[in-house]
Amino acid sequence: MNLIPEWRKCWRLTSVQLAILTAALNAAAVGWVAFDGHISPIVWASVNMALGIAAAISRVIPQPKVTGSE
Repeated sequence: MNLIPEWRKCWRLTSVQLAILTAALNAAAVGWVAFDGHISPIVWASVNMALGIAAAISRVIPQPKVTGSE
């Protein structure tokens, strides 16, 4: 496995941002359940699925903000 040439700019990749958002929401969900709030499993699974699909799609789309090319 090799790092991408612009690995220090990885935080600019939309797929990385979506993965971080997904991880943050899942971490926050632990606190939400503890605070009398109940999140429907269907809604939660749908949100996770949508974010996962968006991350996968954004991974294959060229992102000039990282590579500097159009």
